[in-house]
Amino acid sequence: MKDVLDLDLQLYLRNLLPQEDALLQEMRSFAEEHYISIVDPEVGYLLHLLTGLVQPQTILEIGTAIGCSAIYMARAMEKGTITTIELQEQRHRMALEYFQRAGVAEKIDARLGDARKLVPEMEAQYDMIFMDAAKGQYPEFLVAADDILKPGGLLVADNVLLNGWVVDLQYPRHRQKTMVYRMKAFLEHFKEDGRYQCSVVPLGDGVAIIRKVK
Repeated sequence: MKDVLDLDLQLYLRNLLPQEDALLQEMRSFAEEHYISIVDPEVGYLLHLLTGLVQPQTILEIGTAIGCSAIYMARAMEKGTITTIELQEQRHRMALEYFQRAGVAEKIDARLGDARKLVPEMEAQYDMIFMDAAKGQYPEFLVAADDILKPGGLLVADNVLLNGWVVDLQYPRHRQKTMVYRMKAFLEHFKEDGRYQCSVVPLGDGVAIIRKVK
């Protein structure tokens, strides 16, 4: 659980969701045991809901981890492809296995590499982008994503409230301070940039839902 919402409220909201199936529960247990960050159930369900509403033909995910969020989105796609990028080889391999077991492998183009290098080289246009990689790099990813997100497209960014640190700047290490200032800059950017509409939803660790205006 994160520090953004009251714990009882977080539990209540989570209990309103359908129970995750056996595969997702297995993935969640593995992630907790090995300290791998994956989307909270309420964020996964939000992604599933947004994908079902928008029905994007093309999704780019920056940060695969072991594939939980991509599975949530793929299960809501009637047709289309998710391109997902992961930096760590072991997590990439595990995601491929989970995609096969979830029956969504044919919808997913899983790539191994550094998104900071791969995304600026992309020529495809995307209806939806999900950003869940290194939090201090969100402003850098936004610059690259701007060129490949279609007008009217949806950008979703996870963990934007950073345990509430975007409000309370009392934290110990310089690296975290740099990350928080960059995240604050990322969020505040959308107040001034008329090309985007942004709303932050305090689910999980905060989810920014951003629409690129046509």
